[in-house]
Amino acid sequence: MSHSTLDLQSLIVDGIQRALDRIEVLPRRVLLETPAVAASVPMLRGVWGAALRGLDPAVYRRVFEGRAAPGAAGVQTDTPQYILRPAPPDPQFAPAMEWILIGDAIRADETLRQAWFIASGMGLGADRRRFQLRQWLRLDAAGRAAEDGRPWPLGQAAWPWPEPETAPCRLRFDAPLRLRRKGRLIEQPTLADIAVAATRRVATFLPAEDRTAWQPFAERLHAFARRTPQGPWQGDRLDLARYSGRQQRELELHGISGSLPLPAGPGPLWPLLAAAAWLHIGKGTVMGLGQLRIEAAGRN
Repeated sequence: MSHSTLDLQSLIVDGIQRALDRIEVLPRRVLLETPAVAASVPMLRGVWGAALRGLDPAVYRRVFEGRAAPGAAGVQTDTPQYILRPAPPDPQFAPAMEWILIGDAIRADETLRQAWFIASGMGLGADRRRFQLRQWLRLDAAGRAAEDGRPWPLGQAAWPWPEPETAPCRLRFDAPLRLRRKGRLIEQPTLADIAVAATRRVATFLPAEDRTAWQPFAERLHAFARRTPQGPWQGDRLDLARYSGRQQRELELHGISGSLPLPAGPGPLWPLLAAAAWLHIGKGTVMGLGQLRIEAAGRN
């Protein structure tokens, strides 16, 4: 690889990380005790949202619904500022959920946590069974338990192993991935499709003054993604049904599950993909859909 190519890739990595450094996240893993109830993320999200709405309607609108305050010029709207997802399987720490606050939501952390304790008393399921929040672990940029527990910028999001640019890997989506083009589900996504979704997701959390510069840079990333060697998508359809309290009906969520191999690695796109593992992409991110997992190419 020529020096000019390496310099270009270094500039791209630096540009992605500088943009991501403008977005802070505060991830936690929460150990639950849910007697006689098989708690799901939508169930937990629903009771937490109800508790938060009663506790502080303004924070509910801003964080849970993602609605900007009246008169907030340049603020992205309708983007919830959190993610709730199942925690990775761990016999020592289960059942558990991961709760990620993004950007401005971190300022309301105390109120948002208080709403969880109120929700635990409201209960789950038809019988409103109370549940307990037994332990809270803050996570660092590598997904490990953190001692200091401070928020961190997404530019620090770690790749799972050294030499991220060139190590063969695959991008895996277990929870349904719901990307759409012209109103239709993308059933065979490419790296470019994933990069487009990731750059759009990043843009929703960038400060207003940074979004104008991000758009042309994002288009360069999309072009780089189209040139990156990749194998065919390997996966199947995975549709879910979810009851919508707001619409008072059951909704079908059409998605896919599978993986995309990158035999020569992700190149300079790796910081964007590492961030997408925390932000998720596509539709339904607040419920943990569209979670990206990055794996070594040889892993089954």
